Amino acid sequence: MQLKRMTAAALGAIALMSAAPAMADIIDFNSLDSNTFNGLDTFDSGAYHFLVIDSPASGPDGTGFAGAIGNGGDPYLCAIAGCPSGNSSNFYLGVNDGSVNISRGDNKSFSLGRVDYAFLAPVDNLPGYSYGQLVVTGTTSGGGKVTYSFDFPELASGHSPFITADLSSRFGNTLFSNVTISSCIFDGAGCVNPSDNQAQFAFDNLTLAPVPEPSSYAMMGLGLAAISLVVRRRANKNNNV
Repeated sequence: MQLKRMTAAALGAIALMSAAPAMADIIDFNSLDSNTFNGLDTFDSGAYHFLVIDSPASGPDGTGFAGAIGNGGDPYLCAIAGCPSGNSSNFYLGVNDGSVNISRGDNKSFSLGRVDYAFLAPVDNLPGYSYGQLVVTGTTSGGGKVTYSFDFPELASGHSPFITADLSSRFGNTLFSNVTISSCIFDGAGCVNPSDNQAQFAFDNLTLAPVPEPSSYAMMGLGLAAISLVVRRRANKNNNV
């Protein structure tokens, strides 16, 4: 009976470990109210903590207007700027060269999956070009820095459509203690930031996968040991027949 219980625990542990990718968190901001944020403001979504950062020109202690949560279905969301298109739910907007830092509230490491993103044009009716890049900078669990940039889509009728970036294709299985999302805009020589409050972005449906608890690995180890014990006992039984 005890052996059967160990075998059941083994199968359960393996099932839990194989299901780990399905446990990823999708940050969609739909549980939050529309709001505006200055530098140093914070908010939480699920298990994750968000720190709004003012423009680099103001330094890490700047407290100017730097972010917002808006509803794409609100016709008054962008009175002057060209709001992104193709998203009628809540999403995060980084404004005025601002950025946002993301970490887990329990300080555990996590990996990156996908994100829907767009350019938040600082003024409406701009021509149909790609004006810059979304910049994702991660601090690894070992203290290193990894950065990748993703071109914004071209504006269509003055608005940037949301598109999806597969972050895992760039960052792989790298584990992060925190990640900062920002943006830059193109000048004649490339991408620059700060950029006189012109670098702005929007993102939604950010997929983050927490690292499994050490106890999960311990349970899997116990399960594998139980399976090994079953195999050895069956082999011994067959040899004694």
